Amino acid sequence: MQAKHHILYIEDHDDTRVVMTLLLEQAGFQVTSVSTGAEFVALAKSQRFDLFLLNHTFPDASGVALCMGVREYDTEIPILFYSSRAMPAEKEQAMKAGANDYLIKPNDIFNIAEHAVKWISRSKKQSA
Repeated sequence: MQAKHHILYIEDHDDTRVVMTLLLEQAGFQVTSVSTGAEFVALAKSQRFDLFLLNHTFPDASGVALCMGVREYDTEIPILFYSSRAMPAEKEQAMKAGANDYLIKPNDIFNIAEHAVKWISRSKKQSA
C-alpha cells in the first residue's frame, strides 16, 4: 500500500483550515495544518512533506517570506498558494518567491486536490 502524500498547510483562519483539511483528507492526503509562520517553519525544517500549501498573509509572517525561506533549503517540494489575495501583482510576487501555483479563495477550493496531485507527481518524476 502506497503511503499518503503529506501536505503541510498553513492557514490562520480556523474555519477555512478545518474545511480545507477535511477536503484534502477526503481526497486521500495526509494533512498537517498549522496557524502560524513559526509553526510552519519548525515543521517544514524538521519533517518531510510532499507539498506546502500556503496562504498569502498571517499575523506573524507572510506566505511570500515563508516560500522564500523554504526555497533557501529546498527547491523541489512543490509550494501552492491558496489565497483570497487575487491581484496579479500578489500572484506574481508569490511565483517569484518560488511558488509553483497560485489558487484563489474561494473559487478554486475544489481544484486544490487536483493541483496538489499534479505538482507532487511532477516533483516525484524530477527527483526519480
